[in-house]
Amino acid sequence: MLNVQRLANYLAAKGMSTLLPTLSKLSPDILIGIMDHLSRAGIKRMSEQHQGSPEELERRVDAARGFFDMAKRKFPSLSRATQQKLAFNLFFHAIHVGDETRRSYLALHGEVPPFFLLISPSMACDLHCSGCYAWKYPKNQSLHPDKVREILREARDEMGIYFIAITGGEPTFWPHLEEIAAEFDDMFFLVYTHGQRIDAAMAKRFADLGNIYPAISIEGDRSLTDARRGEGAYDRVMSAMANLNQNGVLFGFSLTHTRNNHDYTCSDAFFNTMVAAGAAFGWVFQYIPIGREPDFKLVPTAEQRLERRERIQAVRKDKPILVFDFWNDGDAVDGCLAWGRRYLHITARGYVEPCVFVHFAKDSIHDKSLGECVRSECFREMRSRAPFHTDLRRPCPQIDHPEILKEIVAKYGLFGTHEGAEDIIGPHYDALCAIADAYSKELSDTDAQKVAAPESTCAGCLAE
Repeated sequence: MLNVQRLANYLAAKGMSTLLPTLSKLSPDILIGIMDHLSRAGIKRMSEQHQGSPEELERRVDAARGFFDMAKRKFPSLSRATQQKLAFNLFFHAIHVGDETRRSYLALHGEVPPFFLLISPSMACDLHCSGCYAWKYPKNQSLHPDKVREILREARDEMGIYFIAITGGEPTFWPHLEEIAAEFDDMFFLVYTHGQRIDAAMAKRFADLGNIYPAISIEGDRSLTDARRGEGAYDRVMSAMANLNQNGVLFGFSLTHTRNNHDYTCSDAFFNTMVAAGAAFGWVFQYIPIGREPDFKLVPTAEQRLERRERIQAVRKDKPILVFDFWNDGDAVDGCLAWGRRYLHITARGYVEPCVFVHFAKDSIHDKSLGECVRSECFREMRSRAPFHTDLRRPCPQIDHPEILKEIVAKYGLFGTHEGAEDIIGPHYDALCAIADAYSKELSDTDAQKVAAPESTCAGCLAE
């Protein structure tokens, strides 16, 4: 039987994917008006449904407003294929079809499925970055493209997942990346890449595909980036960004925040450089002492982590770029995203990890379906326990509550997915606990100071 509503939504989205690119060229004021209307409606609904603190609402509103502002800024400069894929995949596939599928999954399994999926199809990489979190995974392992197809079909058709993140290794070394993106053209592919292989020809292919959005690794300025990634790395990264920008590809940056690069990467100079390069978004990750030669001296101090949190919040208000903080935005997403609550990670060997930074597993995608892995007893328990603390600024069961990770690994017999993975809850455990305790104390001290000298806040203005 014809689903009239789905047909109407399809035609509306199809029209939107044609209309928006045209408006961006011929009548940008109308395009901006549409984006503003969607933004106001979404933020109003978010504010009405919010049940947390005013500070949590403020961060969520900033992120939502930032997304629409990014769309308004970048849409006119994107390739036509990127404009069409963004519009159609968002309005029809991700929102309408995906929502239908997610509701069906909820009715069948009693909980919502993950919203996005992270896959490392290959661990091959030509760099030797200091402190690389993925360094100890076997470099010669990769997922067969047919297995990736199987995973993506199940994610899309049974869970309503349309957002796929690809990492590694270096994803551009996986020879099937563009082939898979073309085949699954109704999905979004966020690709975490060192970017140094993105020449003009590759950027043009991404522009023609329209659904690959690179997040390019950078460590700060030239000296910081070259120190970690090799001489000339910074210039190659900036060249890649120029190629993507010139071809109308939506792209951003990926930053590992360390004790050493803190001052520059929290400065106006860094964010202004990214804006000038054409980056639409940025992901900030804290250095985690795993992988290659873990160095606790690189972990940001408690004061630096809190300063980063406050700085990124300010950037979202003041800079024309949408920036996310993987750990410090816990209060914007109701705590930890991992364990299949919002996402999970599939390694090149097929192991299903709760998070790309939590290198433990129980199941393999080669032995079970994606759904069976997501619904494992271990993952279910961790989802039921989330959030792991009432203070959502400390969301992570590894770096904020390491005792929880240690407990769950022992309870379910999780194994490390590479040599040395267990060290984080072995010889490094006490140091990890000290870091967690220091950040907890820093937050408590800061909150006490705010209570002593409260600032005037108008929470009712947030949705305006």
